Amino acid sequence: MAETAGASVMYRRALLAAVIAFTPTAAMADASISGQWQANLSHNVIIAMDVLADNLWTSQTVQNNKVVAELAGSYEQKKVSDSTGTLVFTPVKSKTTAEHGAAEVEEDKYTLEQGGKVLRLVSSKNDVMVFHKQAYAK
Repeated sequence: MAETAGASVMYRRALLAAVIAFTPTAAMADASISGQWQANLSHNVIIAMDVLADNLWTSQTVQNNKVVAELAGSYEQKKVSDSTGTLVFTPVKSKTTAEHGAAEVEEDKYTLEQGGKVLRLVSSKNDVMVFHKQAYAK
């Protein structure tokens, strides 16, 4: 399992590097939302997301131990306070299953909780995802 997790991290980083080459440079985001995040949703769905302070992100969605989406792109952060604001995720590269649907621009309201260890995203459709900050792989 450790090999699979390591390969997944390396794949996401390679995907992110490819996105960097095709993404125009934007203003730096606040480092408070950067990091490796994971959300455990219902129906055996896990989303692992890497958010970088230079406005780039990648994510992998796994359902029932099968990858159903891999996305990468840029994001814009609009802070309202030290712990709240809006994030607009714009996919540049995506690989999704038909059941998951096509990648789209997503605008979420965010709240950082528990000293920055929890990232709560609320979509424009009021879907809530709660991400927990993960330790970086060694």
